[in-house]
Amino acid sequence: MIEFEAMAGPLKLAGLDNQGSGQVVIGLHGYLDNAESLRVLAPYLSSCRYIAIDLAGHGRSSHRPVGTHYNQADYLQDLHWLIESEGWDNVILIGHSLGGILVTMYAALFPEKVKAVVSIDACGPLTESEETTQQQMRNALISRQGKSSSHRRTVNLDDAVKARCKISDMTTDHARQILMRNMITEADGNTCWCSDPKLRTKSILRLTEKQAQTLMESVTCPILFIGASASFKNLPHVYEQRAHWFESAQYEQFVGGHHIHMENSEDVGRIICQFVEQM
Repeated sequence: MIEFEAMAGPLKLAGLDNQGSGQVVIGLHGYLDNAESLRVLAPYLSSCRYIAIDLAGHGRSSHRPVGTHYNQADYLQDLHWLIESEGWDNVILIGHSLGGILVTMYAALFPEKVKAVVSIDACGPLTESEETTQQQMRNALISRQGKSSSHRRTVNLDDAVKARCKISDMTTDHARQILMRNMITEADGNTCWCSDPKLRTKSILRLTEKQAQTLMESVTCPILFIGASASFKNLPHVYEQRAHWFESAQYEQFVGGHHIHMENSEDVGRIICQFVEQM
């Protein structure tokens, strides 16, 4: 895959592009990851134009301006701007974790633009009860303190890999692969984060379960949900509770952790390939 750049409104979105032809397939990664985490699916989408995007503030994509923050609705706006500006129709969307949430939400908001969705270790929006509204908003505003600067911070790759593996079920190799794209080597030889520190803040307000249901019931295209047996997301339970929200959904599960598409790329890639080819 080669580097990809396109404008989404005022922002530059970067990513990885297989330069294929035919069906457009767009990949969206998880929170604090980047397009590199979705590179492993490229061999299974060789018959398509497959582009894995760095979400704003991640990887090589632009940061949001100083004084602004990262909300799900803004990621959806970026995706819509990208699809509109590139003139794409009937796209297939693949998302992992946060990316999986975003692709189902986009399919709900713009069903005329989406042919099918693959959601890896995510099943619709994360929700909170309305009783938590005050606490959610308070915690979000507090989390933003000290995060307004986009000044580059130096980092040691080995230390960052150890820290990421300590709080996740990722392998060292996979963590290194992803983190390297979130870093840049400056002219002075120092390695710095190129991801935006403002990403490490809390959501200002999550949807309620009823709001999420209403939104997901607007999805009309087929959806393939992929779960992982050892993931903290507990997708089998979530899918069981939410399956009736979707007009046309199927669920497949594999043995492994949250980054199941990297851990078991052969089996996951094969079933995604089969799903895409049926569309």
